[in-house]
Amino acid sequence: MAILVRVPPQILEDLVAAAISKQGNIYRGELAKLIGASKESLDGKTSFYLISLMKLCGFAEADMAKVLKKSRIVNQRGAVTRDISAGEELKGVIDNALEGFQMLIAESFKPIGSEGEIVPNQPIKRRSDEGPKD
Repeated sequence: MAILVRVPPQILEDLVAAAISKQGNIYRGELAKLIGASKESLDGKTSFYLISLMKLCGFAEADMAKVLKKSRIVNQRGAVTRDISAGEELKGVIDNALEGFQMLIAESFKPIGSEGEIVPNQPIKRRSDEGPKD
C-alpha cells in the first residue's frame, strides 16, 4: 500500500533548499530523481510517497519525525484523510510503510520458475527424432 503525505509549503521549501545545498547545489529535477519524486512534489503541487519524503529528509539532514508530525496523510485523490500524531501512530505509519517495502523486495527475489515446469496452453516440445504418439 502506498502512503501519500502532504507536507506544509514552508516546511517543504526549507527541506528542498537544505537538500539542494547539502548535495552541492544540484537542480530541483536532479533532486527529484534522487528521491524518486516529481518536480511538482518538490513544488508542493502534489503529495509525496512516504519513501520519497524519507529520502528527502535524509538528504536535507532533517528530523523526519518532526516533519511527519506537521504533515498529513492523504488518499490517492489528494483528499486529506488525517493528521499524523506523535508516538505510536507515527511509529505505526512508518512500520506499515517499511513492511510494505519488505514485501516488495521479497517478491522481487522469488524464483520465476523452473525450466522443466509445464506452461499451460503451450505445445509440448518434442525432439526431432520423436514422432507423435498415437
